Amino acid sequence: MFEFIRELHQYHSMILNLVKRDLRGRYKGSLLGFLWNFVLPLMQILVYIMVFTIVFRQNIEHYYVYLIVGMIPWIMFSESINSGSGSVVENSQMITKIYFPRSVIPVSIVISKFINFLISMTIVFAVLAIGGHGFSTGPLLLIPIAIACLFMFSLGLAVLLAAADVYLRDVQYLINVLLMMWIWITPIMYVPDSIDSAIFNLILDINPMTYIIELFQDVLYWKIIPSFEIIMISAIESIVMVVIGFWIYQKASADFAEVL
Repeated sequence: MFEFIRELHQYHSMILNLVKRDLRGRYKGSLLGFLWNFVLPLMQILVYIMVFTIVFRQNIEHYYVYLIVGMIPWIMFSESINSGSGSVVENSQMITKIYFPRSVIPVSIVISKFINFLISMTIVFAVLAIGGHGFSTGPLLLIPIAIACLFMFSLGLAVLLAAADVYLRDVQYLINVLLMMWIWITPIMYVPDSIDSAIFNLILDINPMTYIIELFQDVLYWKIIPSFEIIMISAIESIVMVVIGFWIYQKASADFAEVL
């Protein structure tokens, strides 16, 4: 694992160039350009706000704040998984022609999405400040832990799925369905205590994203210090996902050139 990290560090300039390419090329030729990083998440959040305040009314104080706090991290996670999982196949010509650590490609994709996430977090803090919900200094100091867990879990899963997609191209299509279901079993649009179903609550408990989203919600919405249990589960599952993801990817990447 340490050898793997050392090799990635040696190719950090290549990762940086790929990140720049992804950030510049994403909205190239569009009128709003980089502003789409703010517009797209806001439009998506506005749709959910309208649905859950008018159609399926949620009795949550400052519901728009609750939704934004959970939705911005989710968008980063879903985009990382969606784009990262197919990144190796999409860059197959590069892989078959030159040598470089194969993990450079999905890593650069996730870093690119992570930068977009950090930019989008300004929306969260702006809403908290302007909307009157405010901050609490003590819990806010723990936001780096939530961000680190989100990044590591997204990276580990994206790398693992990128390896799987090389050998089974159906993975890319299954991910779209998985993410559509996954968001509904993650407490983003509702409070877990409002669910009166033992089976659904069990699903929430075994959903790794539940704990990461709750980290953000505790710190930014509830303005409390997350419980030791939530912090530890989020940290452990994120570290385990990174280790497993990169271990599987390293084993599988040896045959990428032949399979692609």
